[in-house]
Amino acid sequence: MPFSSPLALLGLLSVVPLIILYMIRPNPRDISFPSTAFIREGEAKPSAALSRLVTDPLLWTQLLVIVFLVLAAAGPYTEARGTQGEHLVVVIDLSASMEASFDEAEEIFLRYSSGQDRISIVLAETIPIVALREGNGVQARSIFSALAPRAVSADLSAGMGMGRSLLGAEGGQILVISDFISWTGDDPEVTRGLIETEGTGVVFVDSGGEGENVGIVGGWILDSGGSVNCSCLIRNYGRTRTVPIRIEGPGGISTNARTIDSGGESYLTFDASPGITIVTLEVEDALSSDNRAYISIPEVRPRRVLFLGEDGPPLAALLSISTVAVSRSGSYVGFDLVVTENATVDSQINRYVYDGGKVVYVGSNASASPEYLPVRIGGVVNESAPLWTRNPVFAEDLHLDEVEVYSYLQASPRRGSVTIAEANAVPVISYWRLGGGTVVYLGLSGDSSDFSQRPEYPIFWYQMTNWLTEVPDVSESNRRTGEVMRLGEMTVVEAPGERISTDALLLDRGGVYRFQGRTIAANMYDPVESNLQGGRTLNLGSFTSGRTSEKLVRKDLSGWMVLAAAALIILELAILRRRGER
Repeated sequence: MPFSSPLALLGLLSVVPLIILYMIRPNPRDISFPSTAFIREGEAKPSAALSRLVTDPLLWTQLLVIVFLVLAAAGPYTEARGTQGEHLVVVIDLSASMEASFDEAEEIFLRYSSGQDRISIVLAETIPIVALREGNGVQARSIFSALAPRAVSADLSAGMGMGRSLLGAEGGQILVISDFISWTGDDPEVTRGLIETEGTGVVFVDSGGEGENVGIVGGWILDSGGSVNCSCLIRNYGRTRTVPIRIEGPGGISTNARTIDSGGESYLTFDASPGITIVTLEVEDALSSDNRAYISIPEVRPRRVLFLGEDGPPLAALLSISTVAVSRSGSYVGFDLVVTENATVDSQINRYVYDGGKVVYVGSNASASPEYLPVRIGGVVNESAPLWTRNPVFAEDLHLDEVEVYSYLQASPRRGSVTIAEANAVPVISYWRLGGGTVVYLGLSGDSSDFSQRPEYPIFWYQMTNWLTEVPDVSESNRRTGEVMRLGEMTVVEAPGERISTDALLLDRGGVYRFQGRTIAANMYDPVESNLQGGRTLNLGSFTSGRTSEKLVRKDLSGWMVLAAAALIILELAILRRRGER
């Protein structure tokens, strides 16, 4: 007899201590015997313990209970050729809009899965997930009853493709349950046509799901260095209504209300403090997943910056950053960043960089070219030139190409350096890693361009300082649901409503995720998913005629083993009752 889990048979070793227990257990009783019994010798007598083993029905009953339970755990089965029912793959839409019709979706599933003996379930989210592979009806109903919509859009076509791969060469049928309000990826109608050309029937069943909804469909965070300003876009997909709003965070709790017309929208703006801030629309509507927005602002300790130079735009920009403490003198050791203007050769700063220090060199002197710089300076070019961004690094969205350059230092890049911006193929902003540290070269002084007069200049310094001193990026702490984050190793994640272990984290719930010392807020922000008023009508389709296949069918015998063990336990209780034992 084959077993699906043969290692479980090691449990049969548990009969050994049971037998030993019976051999050493005393069995006293009152008997009458003649006084000459003590002087009788030379007569061979069987061992009392052995006799008890052979004749005690309770021992054999308990041994058989152990044997049958161990066999049940090992999963005995038989195989024989026979017919097997057709395979049904159910693709269930778990997008946020399904919250309005998920009860109807479960009724559809129960109706179509009734009588099916082979069912697979594919969850259609941002990426398809196999929840059940060729299970029976009981398993399928158990899994489906535990499902709930997630704060994502669904790729129905990817789910159907996964379903087709589960059917394999044997084929079968695919049932797609969705409200068909929105989806990502390919058009489901087109995908169905491709699958049906292979002889597989695909049926679409609409779960409905229309309703009035108010939701937070957009969110923006502006970190200007002095404060973090947040904006949320609230849109009304129903009748005109007044929406109570609650903002709760480290800075306290505030409430207000907005009256939003039917089909209208309203912007909510507020400042957020380090920590988690939650915006809640206190309404009852069709969807709950878009009634909350979570904002995560990382805690930032003040960065110590040593500035060696004259008063001017670089110093003014540093002083405007609230998270930076600027000193004008002191030893390099202990500072997170050193900013120097036109420094000459300095062995102490070389050692500081090699030991992991961060340096910004603001150059305007053509005669100074320290060896720790990522460029070699060799003169001045007194002509205007356009500035071209090659590698933005920390300077994205700053429009450096709009800066007017009047003159610039003639510099050539060193091997291993990265040019951020250049003028006439000459590096003007660049950096490199030197030893354990980083050095940034900034060749745009106050007189050589209009950069210091532009509004982007203090933002440039803020972003460069954060990048060099490894301040957590606010955008990295606030994500959209549907993203997959690669964690690099198996990690325990505190997710909304559950604790999971994974190395690839799918953000499919709105809320806060904590892992590897990080705190991430995830929000849906999807105006299409929040709008329940625009469903698309698709053809229902039909299944192909039912087919069965002849193959090796496995019959599980575990249930019979459990029944036998249960019967023996009842017999054991009867024996104990007859003996008057408890």
